[in-house]
Amino acid sequence: MTHALTAKEKTDCVVRALAIFGDKWTLLLVRELTRCPQTFSDLETSLEGISPRTLSQRLNKLVEDGIVEKNMYCEHPPRYNYSLTE
Repeated sequence: MTHALTAKEKTDCVVRALAIFGDKWTLLLVRELTRCPQTFSDLETSLEGISPRTLSQRLNKLVEDGIVEKNMYCEHPPRYNYSLTE
């Protein structure tokens, strides 16, 4: 059964999307991850001008929101690949 969204539900969806993607770096970060899984260093290089702290914060928020997946590929030192979830 299909359920048409009410005006309130549509507004809530937009508010939620803006809360996640409402800043410059997050959208650019998602764009980079659409190409292929990448490491922190890969992302730092491709997103010229982003600080490591900002990159880390944005990645952690996207992981928390279930949009990005963080996979360990090396234990010592810990290294991760980031990719978009389904």
